[in-house]
Amino acid sequence: MYKVKKIVSCFILCALIFSLCACGKDRGIGSTDNDVYEETIGGLEDNELFAVIDTNAPLPILLVTSQVFDDGTGKQASIACDVYYPVDKEVKNIGTIESMGTAYPISYDETGIYTASGLAMQGFVVEKSGTLMLAESINEQFDENGNATYTVKKENETRTISEEEYYNIFEKYSNATVVSFAYGASDAAR
Repeated sequence: MYKVKKIVSCFILCALIFSLCACGKDRGIGSTDNDVYEETIGGLEDNELFAVIDTNAPLPILLVTSQVFDDGTGKQASIACDVYYPVDKEVKNIGTIESMGTAYPISYDETGIYTASGLAMQGFVVEKSGTLMLAESINEQFDENGNATYTVKKENETRTISEEEYYNIFEKYSNATVVSFAYGASDAAR
């Protein structure tokens, strides 16, 4: 009788363990970060590279590009990429972002994704709804006499700022991490 109880107990314990493991295998939105984009990454073309980044969005963001360059530190950087994010339980392309030249690769930090040029910087965020928004942009413009004017656009309001403010805001881009694109899981582990 003791052996039967022990066998039944082991069987029940194994069934519970398998049940708990099966609960963690949900491949839908909201499962592990890699699972969210598994199907999208699997459907990429041979020449497309990707990166999954964490910002202030509720879920990680998938970036996809077909044009990369070595940024000098061994990272495969890019100046243009498509942005993917789960919208209504389906991963969708929510927009394209672009920097202007290899001196300004796409970068990110905990507050958003950045693009830049020699005279401008843009900060993008992905809202909970899955909308890619331009959260902030700064520009340096010159008049016909060569005098510089600095502006910042934030929340649909554009205002003139000082040169010092311009460089302080541009520092967000300078301190951000360059996005490192990869071809697959083994490449992404670098």
